[in-house]
Amino acid sequence: MEGVGTIELKKRRLALPEGGLRLAYGGVLKEVEVAYEECGAPFDGNNAVYICHALTGDSHVAGVKPGESEPSGWWEGMVGPGRAIDTNRFHVICANVLGGCSGTTGPMSINPDTGKPYGSSFPQYTFDDAVDVFRMLLKELGIGRLAALIGGSFGGLQVVNWITRYPDEVDKACLIATSANLNTQAIAFSVMSRTSITDDPKWNGGDYYLEGDGKGPRAGLASARQLAHITYLSRELLQHKFGRRLQQNFVEASAEDRAERDRLFKTYFQIESYLDYQAMKFVRRFDANSYLHITRSMDLADPCGSFGTLDAAFARVKARTLVVSYENDILFPAWQSKEIVRSLKASGKPVSYCHLESGTGHDSFLTDIEHLSKVVGGFLSERPVKVMKWQERLHAASVAMVKEGARVIDIGCGDGTLLDVLRERRGTSGDGVEIDVERYEEAIADGHDIIWEDVDEGLSVVPDGQYDVAIVSDTLQEVKNPRGLLHEALRIADEAIVTFPNFAAYRIRLTLALKGRLPVSKQLPFEWYDTPNIHCVTLKDFRRLCEREGIDILEVRAESRHLAGRILLALGFKNLGASRIVARIAKRKKGK
Repeated sequence: MEGVGTIELKKRRLALPEGGLRLAYGGVLKEVEVAYEECGAPFDGNNAVYICHALTGDSHVAGVKPGESEPSGWWEGMVGPGRAIDTNRFHVICANVLGGCSGTTGPMSINPDTGKPYGSSFPQYTFDDAVDVFRMLLKELGIGRLAALIGGSFGGLQVVNWITRYPDEVDKACLIATSANLNTQAIAFSVMSRTSITDDPKWNGGDYYLEGDGKGPRAGLASARQLAHITYLSRELLQHKFGRRLQQNFVEASAEDRAERDRLFKTYFQIESYLDYQAMKFVRRFDANSYLHITRSMDLADPCGSFGTLDAAFARVKARTLVVSYENDILFPAWQSKEIVRSLKASGKPVSYCHLESGTGHDSFLTDIEHLSKVVGGFLSERPVKVMKWQERLHAASVAMVKEGARVIDIGCGDGTLLDVLRERRGTSGDGVEIDVERYEEAIADGHDIIWEDVDEGLSVVPDGQYDVAIVSDTLQEVKNPRGLLHEALRIADEAIVTFPNFAAYRIRLTLALKGRLPVSKQLPFEWYDTPNIHCVTLKDFRRLCEREGIDILEVRAESRHLAGRILLALGFKNLGASRIVARIAKRKKGK
């Protein structure tokens, strides 16, 4: 697939208020220049997508730089024609952050008052200031509203700042491998990284640009990068990639070389060589002062400081939001993503959540994007959804039990087919819950808000009483804890519609009696060794369970595709004739 082609870096000096840009901590920047890149379709007033880069990233999100022969964008696989962020449709902008070292005003820039690099005199700033600079750039480009605002990690924290402070400016927001604020461990890593730099004598309080060799605290910056890089990769990936293996040159090393490494407390482990390589590559392209300013601004980012609580902050959000977390992410663990989702849900905001079980850790959003691209692409898509007749027939009984305009949640929604039918035939709104990523991708592409969650562990991101109806369609028999699922469904909704195959149906009984084997049919299309059905529930079993658990069965519809089954149902033998049960249930009222 072709990329976006050659993209040139642009720079723009912003038109500042009289006296300059006054920062949140009281400092002033008399001049602000922003380095940015644009690619994709021409801006048409409604198709702008802004991408906030990661901690040490820059504006080159996709494409080939002038003079290069190969694409070098840091998110090349995500941005381009037909990709998740489709440049056939979207006009994409990405700018280097305030305080950075890739063209936007930062500590390396010339202070207009002195004619020398700012160094130690560069003022402290916050994400409020950084986001305001981005917004000023967009305004000067004629962009007042974004079709989507996307950020991962450090960039995701900026997206949180943007959508909570300026909720009217964004239609859709993607928060990837990020959080609302840094947890204590992440702050600790950040503090140690900065200490590595400030303890280096060559830092010179930040005024190293014109001192000595002008290269500054390279050793300190290298150590900071090594520490940070360990947090970007999962323990499992490091173990698999390096283990305790030694470098090849260990065998060839002379006695003198080994003695020198011993004196410096160096080893020959491959992991040490890898970290050294990453550090040296980093110090050639990044400025230590920028690293200090950027990491401090990240540590201080916290919407609670502005709005009191996370719930209050996210109650302001108007954008439809997608939150993505990654397995084994040390810096931004899944529980922090769920905090965001829970706060958005508490205010009834449209939000989808997906947890991707990549084994590579935090950097997965940059390096392992197969599923991420489908999830983000589906979230940003606007494909028309057509409901088929067979879909309506399959779910007819469930649909008939749902009131017009109800707010529903489909637990175990699969590819979203039932949600499609309900939206078209009942005018419902609501969400789905799905743990299979490929089915999740289909459902979110249909325009539904989907929560990735293992229902056996509960639906902790969903507050009580959020929905009119919870639908549990062909899920009850597949979970480890059916009782817990029923109670969880009735915690978050007033009623639940439960659908399950009836294992007491006459055809199943006959197959067992005559063949001595478990049946394989359209209703139960699995051999015993690969079936997802871990509980064989019957209508009588279900009635008894509901009675024990204080649940009222308000309505039961028994279905059969076969003539004999329909005859048995007509005669009143539901447990014998029904191949499928659809039941509407509710919590038993006190005193009943």
